[in-house]
Amino acid sequence: MGAVNTVPSATAGLAAWYAAGGRHVLPWRRTRDPWAVLVSEVMLQQTPVARVLSRWSRFLERWPTPESCAAASLDEVLREWDGLGYPRRAAALWCSATMIAAGGWPSDETGLRSLPGVGPYTARALLCLAFDRPGAPARDVNLGRVAARCYLGVETAPGARLDAALETHRPASMSWRDYTLALFDVGALLCRRRSAACERCPLAPGCASRARLADGVEAPPRKQAPYPGSMRQLRGAILRAMLARPDQSVAALERAVAALPAAARPGAVVEALAALRREGLVTA
Repeated sequence: MGAVNTVPSATAGLAAWYAAGGRHVLPWRRTRDPWAVLVSEVMLQQTPVARVLSRWSRFLERWPTPESCAAASLDEVLREWDGLGYPRRAAALWCSATMIAAGGWPSDETGLRSLPGVGPYTARALLCLAFDRPGAPARDVNLGRVAARCYLGVETAPGARLDAALETHRPASMSWRDYTLALFDVGALLCRRRSAACERCPLAPGCASRARLADGVEAPPRKQAPYPGSMRQLRGAILRAMLARPDQSVAALERAVAALPAAARPGAVVEALAALRREGLVTA
């Protein structure tokens, strides 16, 4: 992607704001090691930053390279992952480590997307944040929301339109890495899904949604059921029990998780166990 020759008004104050108020304390921003970046990106999928902070460092202390992670068993990685949720992410990360250890890092977005669990966003994030290579913007939900609101004046827009807007509005003074991280922070701290702190936002002077957002942000519908009482909670409890003692019978598992609401439905434990087997998280 070519450099932008002028700083559009919408992003005129972004670089100064990011230098002073960006989340520079996040440890994964102080490295360009692709393995460390990949671990952070996978952990941050659907998990709050506060929960990831200590776990990212601990994971990398134990497995500082893809080779060291690949040499561990999947059960070890799943035990280390416990508490972060969505253990399929841990399994995919372990499989990716195995592929990288065997063949090295892919060199482009297509190759990175061949790694298990790595989609368009994660591949672009690696290219931008670790390899410092040009390419399509590393656009997650937050960054896409900021681009849609500020540059296009809407809540959502097609991906290609968002990518074009992100490229057009990048200040010439900011690298793609800093520009991406700055917009991440605007989305996380100011231009939030359910609220917008326009009075503190560096993009506000040129934001195409400033007048629209003055009336408040319409709360989006909840996409996912609460974790307590869900099948996800039941699956996590069963996986935890199986990692502690793989040879347990179904009856023993039913007793172990009997206090969970989802376990009360007849056949729920068997159903959850079958799903864990299909995903390769348990084999017993």
